[in-house]
Amino acid sequence: MNDTRHRTDTLNPRKVVTGPKQKQHWVEFQLLDEQGDPLANMPYQAINDAIREGCFPQCSGQSDAQGVIRIEGLHPIPITLKLQANPLAELLQTRRLRGERAEPPWPVIGGRTPLYGPQRSTFSPEEEKALAAGHRYHYLRIGQLCDQLPTLDPPLVDPKRPPAFHFPDPAFSGFTVDYEALNRRHVLEVCPLRAWSLVLHHQPEYSMANAYNLGLMANLSYSVVAQNMLKQRPDTDPSTVSGSVEEFFFRQCLDLSRTPMMIDAGGTRLPALVVDVPFDQRYTTAVMLDSLMAERPLGESDIPRLIIENTQLFYCINKTQVVVVWRGTQEPKDWLTDVLYRPMPADGSGCDLKSACTPLTDVGNVHYGFLNAFEVAKILFPKRFTEIQEALVDKQLFICGHSLGGALALIHSAELKDSDPLLYTYGMPRTFTAKALERLKAVTHFRHVNDADTITSVPPEAELDNWLYDVMGPLGHDLGYIWSVGDLLAGKLVRFGDPYWHHGQLAMFYRADQHLESRASNNPAERSREGLGAPYHTTILRPLPHRTRIYLVPSLSDEFSRFAREDHKALIRSLNRESLTRFFPSHTNPERSTKRSSPMDHSMIAAYLPFLHNQLLELSAPERPLERKAQRAKFEEQMYGAGVPEAERQRNEQFLALQKLLPMALRMTQELEGGPEALQRFCREREFGVMIEITQA
Repeated sequence: MNDTRHRTDTLNPRKVVTGPKQKQHWVEFQLLDEQGDPLANMPYQAINDAIREGCFPQCSGQSDAQGVIRIEGLHPIPITLKLQANPLAELLQTRRLRGERAEPPWPVIGGRTPLYGPQRSTFSPEEEKALAAGHRYHYLRIGQLCDQLPTLDPPLVDPKRPPAFHFPDPAFSGFTVDYEALNRRHVLEVCPLRAWSLVLHHQPEYSMANAYNLGLMANLSYSVVAQNMLKQRPDTDPSTVSGSVEEFFFRQCLDLSRTPMMIDAGGTRLPALVVDVPFDQRYTTAVMLDSLMAERPLGESDIPRLIIENTQLFYCINKTQVVVVWRGTQEPKDWLTDVLYRPMPADGSGCDLKSACTPLTDVGNVHYGFLNAFEVAKILFPKRFTEIQEALVDKQLFICGHSLGGALALIHSAELKDSDPLLYTYGMPRTFTAKALERLKAVTHFRHVNDADTITSVPPEAELDNWLYDVMGPLGHDLGYIWSVGDLLAGKLVRFGDPYWHHGQLAMFYRADQHLESRASNNPAERSREGLGAPYHTTILRPLPHRTRIYLVPSLSDEFSRFAREDHKALIRSLNRESLTRFFPSHTNPERSTKRSSPMDHSMIAAYLPFLHNQLLELSAPERPLERKAQRAKFEEQMYGAGVPEAERQRNEQFLALQKLLPMALRMTQELEGGPEALQRFCREREFGVMIEITQA
């Protein structure tokens, strides 16, 4: 100031003071997506106190071809950048995610860690470039930049509660730079406006992605803890309950910071194989149906109470998929449903409910207990089944289930056979008889069988109808079943005309072993029991130490498959067709390698999912050393030792060749847009201890 003795006081508040020209400031924003590509031509508005007070002209425009916005002549005060919501949302829906995500830690129960925190530093390649150039770096989501909620189609269920990951700021305050951070470029890496979708391929060939993801969904249907919590607290938002179906599809599939997890009741977390899709293609419907929670349209006497208590399913819908998942047996409540073996006409004429049963096939029979469980669900949830039916227009239909759920999934596929369902089942029992299966050949079905799982062998492969079912009135059902099982055990069934058969193509988890063949001593004291004139020796098979699990999908042995490369074709030509036909007879289970079995062999989370997970991991990261590969190598080396029975060696050679064909089952995923990134995300290490290779007994 000119007058150093001047002081401002109440007596002279309007003293004119002169000084040098105020220093002007500038700031640059560069808008990039996760691939480092610029967000060009984005309409923006910059706001600060000087602009609000009219001391600086309105500041607006568009980002240039490099995504850069430069603003000059600024006062040394904070400035806020806002982008127009709709153009930004439209552009961000077309951009792709990076393969790897920062994946912040999951908040622990009772902890204060926010669900969505800032991205971990030093993770993004764009951050490294920006810092190396002397710029500031920021990772933002659309809701931290846009000026309002964009127009979305389909619209949000509750616009006042948009997804918290994409829209963390309900006030849409924009991105603010403090005055100390002026005079430099700020690189803004903006997360695309996308959502996760399960990788599913609607194709006649076997798909490893389908097998794993639909198996994951089959296990998600057992989310008992979450369902019980929602029953006890019906006012709770299901999307906030960890492990629930709604939480998976409405929260996790909209959280791009992490790979969605199937959270089991026991606490096990397994990552889904997902690809990012435009936000408008997100899952908009995810409904869990539980017969215990349904209103009763009929009296208790009209629907068997046993089945009312034990029919559950869920379905989810997005722009391209309809996925229906039937829950399996909940021991011990559903055991009786499983053992109501009586065959019922599959044309709908034999239903003992007051309403007509669904016509499935014009000939043959279907399992009494499974059919009733399916019909009860349709009676209790008519609007939901109508919604599924109406959603099938221009969408691909996937159906799956484990155990009892697999049987119900097959019945549902039979009903919707004209909608081209793709069916994957796990540990399912037999459901239809042979004549009915002739009408269901068009349904593509891959049936997974764990070697020691005995549930896949019931009902018995025989005709279980007999005269007691027809003439004994109310007692006919129970007496007919008892007679049938008794005759089965005695080998004296009344009729064999239409036995229970399995539907679908096999995918088997085979526990392979090998033996050393030797002969006992010629000592007369160890005389064999083959007769007085027999030689004095006995053949003994001693188990060798190395065993392995082999993933067998006989349908992969098609030399004309579009996924067979030349090396696969050469391997296919080396297979013995006669042996494969003998090992894998149609409509039934192959001979098991072991007679030992336990309830855990039937478990989805303990038996089926670990094997599916490990196989997908091996195919996704073939360079990674895994214990299962080391076991197979030792087994194969042992197979060519002296004394191994020739028939056993030939069988194992064929099975190991089928194992080597499995990369064909991942080809579609590898060729899918975003597929390689999906596999990369699936293989990453995670902080909470999900086993990269799940161990098995």
